[in-house]
Amino acid sequence: MTIVRISDPTLLLSLRAHLTSTGDCIATALRADTLDVTVVGSYREDATMGLETELRVRSWEAAQRARGIEVRVEFA
Repeated sequence: MTIVRISDPTLLLSLRAHLTSTGDCIATALRADTLDVTVVGSYREDATMGLETELRVRSWEAAQRARGIEVRVEFA
């Protein structure tokens, strides 16, 4: 389980859709700007799952910036 907070709450659903699009991730909104993210599967360690989550979030962030949308996601 990883908690992420987004700087622009209007983009929360977009981030959630990106994270859950592969089917091996559960992302639950805790607040208007916060998601609880869990990657499920055959990862051996929590650290590996956390890294996988961070890579997915950072790729989404980069895609948004490439489109001219300035957004930040922080890990709590």
